[in-house]
Amino acid sequence: MARRARRTYKEAIESIKPVAPEQVLEWQTAIYARLSIENSGKDDKGESIEGQIEICKEYVEEHPYLHLVDVYCDNGWTGTNTNRPEFQRLLNDINNGKIKALVIKDFSRFSRDYIEAGNLLENVFPFMGVRFISVSDNYDSFETDGSAESLLIPLKNLINSYYSKDISKKVSTAVHTKQLAGEHIPSMIPYGYIKSTTREYRFEPDPETAANVTRIFQMRIDKVPLNHIANTFNDEGIPSPGKLRYLRGQTSDKRYETSKWSAQLIKQILRNPTYLGHLVFGRMPTALYLGKPNYQYEPDESKWRVLENMHEPLVSQEVFDKAKKMEIEGRKAWEARLEESKEYRESNPPILKGFVYCGECGSKMRYHRYRPDQKLSGTYECPNYKYKKCGGTHSISQDKLKEIVWNVLSDQLHIFCDFEELIQKLNHSDSATKQQAIYKEEMQSILVKIKNRQGKRERLYEDFTEGILTPEEYQYMKQQFDNEYQELNAQYNSLQMKQQKLKKALSDKNEWYLHMQMIQQSKEVDESVLKAMVDKIIIHQPALKERRIEVKLKYQDALAVLLYAYEELMGGETK
Repeated sequence: MARRARRTYKEAIESIKPVAPEQVLEWQTAIYARLSIENSGKDDKGESIEGQIEICKEYVEEHPYLHLVDVYCDNGWTGTNTNRPEFQRLLNDINNGKIKALVIKDFSRFSRDYIEAGNLLENVFPFMGVRFISVSDNYDSFETDGSAESLLIPLKNLINSYYSKDISKKVSTAVHTKQLAGEHIPSMIPYGYIKSTTREYRFEPDPETAANVTRIFQMRIDKVPLNHIANTFNDEGIPSPGKLRYLRGQTSDKRYETSKWSAQLIKQILRNPTYLGHLVFGRMPTALYLGKPNYQYEPDESKWRVLENMHEPLVSQEVFDKAKKMEIEGRKAWEARLEESKEYRESNPPILKGFVYCGECGSKMRYHRYRPDQKLSGTYECPNYKYKKCGGTHSISQDKLKEIVWNVLSDQLHIFCDFEELIQKLNHSDSATKQQAIYKEEMQSILVKIKNRQGKRERLYEDFTEGILTPEEYQYMKQQFDNEYQELNAQYNSLQMKQQKLKKALSDKNEWYLHMQMIQQSKEVDESVLKAMVDKIIIHQPALKERRIEVKLKYQDALAVLLYAYEELMGGETK
């Protein structure tokens, strides 16, 4: 298989254009490979994980300015799902500056979500100075400049997306037909069951977990609250369904390694007709062509497809109905309480909800309102502290937190006021035009030198093959040319990065500047201000009297670009 992949690559490489010289030392390169179905090891003309990696490695080896740092592989992950573990690790390493160039076999290996792929390729990667190379597509991001070639990127991504949706529709239709005929079982086997060893397309009770399901139903009809059932199972060390699948090797997703029981999970088990002996389809639907690329719980039971009496039940109809009746009664009581407190809740909204995180355990902090007879405010508290699962002692009032966040944003507004006039000055000055011209002229000069070195290096090899140079002389002179070549590449790349930064800074699309314009008339922290500028708020409080608030803002990289432009064009440092 390896030799086949190498021949396929040679056929493709003949049409690849010469790659623009780049910096050897700074082009820290990653290879990314992906396969939708677990790699079977068959001969597939380079589509396998090994074939993709080999093609990319050969490309890297033939281009000395690319230095391979790491290989990232998602085996068995669809391209429509961007939450792939290795893909996320790659993006994290890019964000941390570890990776400066990315090599893939073709665009479809990268992503089949054309919106997400387009955002990364056209906005994120160029801004971060990341070079993107697709070997089979003859594409190198540092060779495009808005020409017809670069405009093909979104088109190819759109075609990949359409292809995936078309396949999804065909597969879904075939699977639904088999489900109704009883010739299929859900891919996500319900907790408490395993595949039957005696009957095809059927379940049988799992000796290890079936009793836990029966216990959950019994505890519920004994009026034990859902969160108490979950906490009991967690305290007893009973693995949650997700963690059990991870421990059994049924999933390699690290998220499930530490997953725990929750009230919502208990509720889903109590509502599942599978435990009455029925096959249930549509509880966790996934269909790309319907806009559902990932598994999501479907709460509308009318959309479920149920085949009755297909396997051994774990609970009786009576017990199931009692648990369901309790849920309905509990929901009605909860809705009544919500209606009763509606006016108070609307006057005391959790403005910072979803933005506040615990600095010790990393969980989102919950908003806790005071009683109506106390005061119109509330506090954000770590949900794990109450159950002694977090070492912090977090509790901070919303009013205090709003004040802190506003002080941070006020500093940004002061910077914005200083830059508003400066940006106009930079855009209408001759300095920007002259500096861009200087960059272009210097880059052209370096390209001439590089081509000169390449020609001399080729003649050097000819002299060696003709016996004019000894092996020692050839190696010594070759090393000298290689060093010069690398140094010129470094200079060229540095100028290219400066050119891109300057262009980004002076455009009317600087994200920090645009969003600061949106909030400059604001007088306090509200929902629109938070969405525009705040990434997250982290509360560090390891001890009662030791508290530190960390407010992480969006678009700080874009602000740094503006600072760079000022220093580059005005010849000074920002205050």
